[in-house]
Amino acid sequence: MKIFNQLGIILGIWASGELISSLFSSIIKLPGTIVGMIILFLLLQFKVIKEETIKGVSDFLLNNMAIFFVPAGVSLIQSLGLIKDNILVLVLTSTIATVIIMLATGKTVDLMISKKALKNKDDISEDDRLA
Repeated sequence: MKIFNQLGIILGIWASGELISSLFSSIIKLPGTIVGMIILFLLLQFKVIKEETIKGVSDFLLNNMAIFFVPAGVSLIQSLGLIKDNILVLVLTSTIATVIIMLATGKTVDLMISKKALKNKDDISEDDRLA
């Protein structure tokens, strides 16, 4: 029964995301699945739902995530001719996007490390003044 409750919570949040997305489609330009994930994140973040409440079903879904990629894989196989015609553009776009993402991630991590080091330095110097 516990698994059905967990699944009910997850599906209820997904359905509410779909409902919100369809009701406010002129305002919110996000798919209902994304809205549902945002709702779930906020509920977990503000401790309205505890992680243990949905842990069993969410672990199962994460462990079997490959199942969700089957339809996308079938669509890719059906579009193989289109992919062959545009392979150079696809490879070039993927490569450039990967490099940009790597640079942005590296710079962000570098900035966060610098910020943390500066904060630690300020904390240490403040401790010295108090001593």
